[in-house]
Amino acid sequence: MPTWKKVGVALAVGALATGAAMHQTGSSEGIAGLSTSLLDGTTNASDGTASPAAKGVFRLGFSFFAGFCLGSFIRAALRIATIAFGFWLAMTFVLSYYGLLNVDWNAVSSIWDRFAANVESEWADFSTFITGSLPAAGLAATGLAFGLKRH
Repeated sequence: MPTWKKVGVALAVGALATGAAMHQTGSSEGIAGLSTSLLDGTTNASDGTASPAAKGVFRLGFSFFAGFCLGSFIRAALRIATIAFGFWLAMTFVLSYYGLLNVDWNAVSSIWDRFAANVESEWADFSTFITGSLPAAGLAATGLAFGLKRH
């Protein structure tokens, strides 16, 4: 893994750990006296409960880390799927060439069109999930890009 990826993941894990530690210790000051929430703009209570800043730092680190993991998984899954699809396609061409397999390319084209339409609708749902479910969609998108990028 390149150094810049290691640094990005380390920063995200550090934010996760910092937020979790601030939450466990019940710090009402946050990081360097940060006394406002990163999430909803409210100020901290001084009753010994964990600060909203702790929750915000934890969520920011989690968003990047989740995006990075998703990106890495998607890149690996696409690599495997590409190899499998290429092998299937090569075998189909070879078997068709030798007359062992008769391929109806019009049927293959219609199946491909349905598959592409399904992927498009699922991508819209995935995009909605990423932007709505993760607390910091910008960091999640950055993590996803880092995970998808090879080097």
